[in-house]
Amino acid sequence: MSIFLIFLAGILFLAGILFINPLIKGVMWKKVLIWALYVVGNAVLWMGVSFIYINASVGHSKATSTAIFLFGGIAIVIAIILARLLGFIGLKKLNKTDESVQA
Repeated sequence: MSIFLIFLAGILFLAGILFINPLIKGVMWKKVLIWALYVVGNAVLWMGVSFIYINASVGHSKATSTAIFLFGGIAIVIAIILARLLGFIGLKKLNKTDESVQA
């Protein structure tokens, strides 16, 4: 199971790079911030998965449930910030058909 998790982490990391790369536009500091958030968020997520896997396999239920909320919460917060920087959250797109016609 651990080999499968390592393989899954690598595949999802590469897929994220290929997904994010064409979406990044703008100034250099924003590009660096997006890539740093992506790497840190991925590291936190997979550290949490491995921590949960190790503790669940030996029966530490309290440590497992704490790690789910701690690592999961941090990863979700980083993902929301990253989605906002990439433009998936908070931007209203105006189509030409949505414009009101004034008489």
